[in-house]
Formats: sequence, structure tokens, C-alpha cells
Amino acid sequence: MKQALWQSVLILALSSLLGALSFAIRPDAVPSDLSDHEIELSAAMLLEGALWLDARMDTDFDSAHLDGALLLNEENWDAGFVPLLDVWVPGSPIVVYCSSESCLRSHQVAERLREELGTDQVYSLKGGWEALLEAGLVERDAL
Repeated sequence: MKQALWQSVLILALSSLLGALSFAIRPDAVPSDLSDHEIELSAAMLLEGALWLDARMDTDFDSAHLDGALLLNEENWDAGFVPLLDVWVPGSPIVVYCSSESCLRSHQVAERLREELGTDQVYSLKGGWEALLEAGLVERDAL
């Protein structure tokens, strides 16, 4: 019985250590509830009056972006947020994309927008730029 208790404590300690190490290596890992605010491209295309936002780096946006999309990322938040407010109609959905499915930038921008605009209708595009490429909605940049 004493040995089983010791093994349980050891396993718990090892699990805690590995969890802390994982967080230290990648603190911005995707939260488990993130899928609640992700949207597939097919569903996003059906959103009436959706505003599309590109959360990639400025240079990526300058190279190529979805027609009509606005640039808004953490690096240029102040410069990009004002133009967003000029065109966004409260109650209209917003779809944010970044470079790929593993990219967290769109999730970060979408979360911040949900907080600042007070709406739940801000989604992160599942697959990001890669999904738009595969659907033929954008072309790969020339760079």
C-alpha cells in the first residue's frame, strides 16, 4: 500500500512537471475551448455581411490578401482598429484569418475583438490562408 501511494505521488509530480514545462515552452498554446469560435470556410462564406480581417504580418498582407479584407494584427492594432470601426456594422459577423491552421494570430485577434467590441460573432477561420488558397479564393503571392 505504501509503495502504491509513493508511485501515485511520483506520477502526479512528474505530470505536473511536464505540464509546467509544456507551458513554459509554448505559453500561447491553443485553449481547449477555442473550437467554439472557429469556423469552417464553407460556413464563413455563408455569413451575410461578414467583414474579413487578415491577422498575418503586414508584409504578408501587402504581398497578397483576400479581396476586401482589412489588415488587423497585434503589431498594428491601433492603426488597424480605427479603419475596422469605420466599416464594421454592429451585429455583423467578423471572420479573422492568419497563415495556417496552426497559426494562433487569428485566434488572438478574434478574442481581443470579442472583448473590445462586445460581440460573440467574431470567428477565426479554420485553416486560415491555406484554406483560402485551397478554395481558390486567393492566389499565392509572388514572393
